Amino acid sequence: MKNTPIKENHLYQKAYAKGKSAPGKYVAVYTLPDRQNHRYVKADPCHRPLNRLGLTTGKKIGGAVVRSRARRLMREAYRLIEEEGAILHGNLIVIAARAKIADASMQDVKKDLRKCLSRVGLIAKAAKEDEIQ
Repeated sequence: MKNTPIKENHLYQKAYAKGKSAPGKYVAVYTLPDRQNHRYVKADPCHRPLNRLGLTTGKKIGGAVVRSRARRLMREAYRLIEEEGAILHGNLIVIAARAKIADASMQDVKKDLRKCLSRVGLIAKAAKEDEIQ
């Protein structure tokens, strides 16, 4: 399923200022409960709550090619974790790339993102137990 993006700048600012945060080696995650989620539930044919996802990459990471690769890595890592059914829904999630992501592999980013999402409380407890076993 395609992610619903965060389009408004004020939502990024709210997530940074008021949301929970968890920095990692390759990414930093900021999350906030989505107060407008009921609109997206009505629009979804299956009437499921959704997460709105925002990706940020600063110029410190590198040129346009490196920043685009970082966004692709973060988007794919999030998609794989979400596909496992582990992420709780109904939140604004902002994933910010850190400088070391330029040299990271897909598995490294996925592992780091999963760790950050669990620290902010977005990974379901059943998924954590499955991971341990």
